[in-house]
Amino acid sequence: MSRENLRSVLDYILNKADRDEFEAIVKACERRRRDLSLFASIGGVNPERAARNTAQAVEGSMGASLDGIRSMIRDFVADIIRKNAPEVTEEQLEELLASYVPDPGARGPAEVSPLPPDALAKMVKDFTDYSLGLMPPSAQQALWERMPRWQEEYWTAFPAELKAFVKAFLEGRMDADTFWSAVYSFLGL
Repeated sequence: MSRENLRSVLDYILNKADRDEFEAIVKACERRRRDLSLFASIGGVNPERAARNTAQAVEGSMGASLDGIRSMIRDFVADIIRKNAPEVTEEQLEELLASYVPDPGARGPAEVSPLPPDALAKMVKDFTDYSLGLMPPSAQQALWERMPRWQEEYWTAFPAELKAFVKAFLEGRMDADTFWSAVYSFLGL
């Protein structure tokens, strides 16, 4: 983070955040501290576990829209695999996807877990872009086709801290640089 971004974030925390936003920031900092020590002790995040947790969290919290979100997460994981291992064949890719993002019917009861940071960041971007009129119509159409109530479901999936940041940004109480610095910091990205 640049010094200017840090100053902007600190200025917002110290001078502009209301009581609810401040509490969200405190919780975000506590979670970040906990995650840093946890991730350091386990040597980072396992992509397979993160993908599995994502599918399970979506199944547990999104109900009927699981297929739409699962498809988006599957595409997201496939893109990561293709970028990091271009030599993987389509058949191998399908095997990896079946392992990383299993079919909900192929496992036991869902355990509700937090969504992975990258997925939440993409959801926040989609939500804010749409809210600010920046989302291209083709992207809007794709989201609505996959999930007719995607805005409600994204909002429900956001932790309270992210909701506070999004609300402050959309109400103009936080500039874009400060907002994204806060989001990425909260998500550990």
